[in-house]
Amino acid sequence: MDIYDPYARFDSSNEIHPTAVIYPNVRLGKNNKIGAYSVIGSDGEIRNSDKFEGFVTIGDGNVISEHVTIQRPQDKSKFTAVGDNNIIMAHTHIGHDAKVCSNCEISTGTIIGGYALIKDGAKLKIGVTVRNRITIEKDVIVGMGSVVVKDISEGLTVVGNPARKIK
Repeated sequence: MDIYDPYARFDSSNEIHPTAVIYPNVRLGKNNKIGAYSVIGSDGEIRNSDKFEGFVTIGDGNVISEHVTIQRPQDKSKFTAVGDNNIIMAHTHIGHDAKVCSNCEISTGTIIGGYALIKDGAKLKIGVTVRNRITIEKDVIVGMGSVVVKDISEGLTVVGNPARKIK
């Protein structure tokens, strides 16, 4: 599925737990698994904003575990996106306007701020926090508990608070 297509249809191959909340602004590809108590498509948090009209688009073959939240943008021409073949583990938050590309591993308790971009193959380990408007390039590994406050170049492994390259 083209994650940039806001008009993609919902596919019956998705496995959605009955307690998950999927808002009408969400477009799902095929063969996704969405866990218990996840909330996808809720309004983002932007100060002094009460009208949200954007959407969330999710590609194919993703595993979205329990208690995951994915927020939609304010602007009706914008979207929050999850590509294909990602694993997004329990208690993860993906903020409004964020993009998680494909083949990523987003571990338990990770927080991804609004407008962040997580490129293909990135691995964010347990309890990572990514500040808003950050880009994490392809094939990056962010170690457990790290706090990302600056963009990270392709292929690096970073750890700590603030996250720094391992030598």
